[in-house]
Amino acid sequence: MDVKLVRFVIPLSALLALLWSCSSSVPTLNKAEFYFERGQQALGKERCVKAIEEFQRVVTNFPGSSLVPDAQYYLAEAHYCSEDYVQAVFEYERLMNTYPSCEWVDDAQYRIAEAYFKQLRRAELDQQETYEALNYFRRFIEDNPDSPLVAVARERIVECRTRLAEKRYLGARLYHEQGHLEAAAITYRDLLRDFPDTPYYYETLTRLGEIAHSHEEHKEARTYWAEVERDSEDEKLVRQVKKLLDELE
Repeated sequence: MDVKLVRFVIPLSALLALLWSCSSSVPTLNKAEFYFERGQQALGKERCVKAIEEFQRVVTNFPGSSLVPDAQYYLAEAHYCSEDYVQAVFEYERLMNTYPSCEWVDDAQYRIAEAYFKQLRRAELDQQETYEALNYFRRFIEDNPDSPLVAVARERIVECRTRLAEKRYLGARLYHEQGHLEAAAITYRDLLRDFPDTPYYYETLTRLGEIAHSHEEHKEARTYWAEVERDSEDEKLVRQVKKLLDELE
């Protein structure tokens, strides 16, 4: 055999073997359905991080698949599951912006409100998340008046408003306790105007009565306290104002 031919055949066979070895080591890319199903299984078991990985694969690797809108929604759900509410809101909003006709838009709108609600802080702290939750719950009710979730959304609105009223009340009480009675009275009256449907309404009337009494404006104090006695369902507060009214006699 020609020496030159032998020298050519050996490297060629080695190259083919190398190519076969490399190709066999490359993982086969499964279809979108495969990763989507694995994501649903993981989410069902509350394996949130695993679910995020699987749904992200669908969204990233199969942009033309009909499963992408569903995967985008469940990707947001997986972040919600992991209590990463900031990222969950981002993913829900991406779904609403990218697929505005998707069947999940209404659910995403509600879940955004819930994600903000989950981030509510103590009343003495910043209430930005409370305002966001309140706005989204109101928008959800306006856009979906027949949804079975409207009742829950209304309850959430009451809770948000109560939290905001509490923050306003704490600010007024601080003024009150520090002796800044004019500032306290202004803040109390703002609370009465903005949050008349919260439990802090009658508490605020009681404090305004105290301020009026301290200024010897007894008729005004009696008016505040009489309303509390008549309408409040807080038995402890009612007993308190009854005692104050008795002292005016």
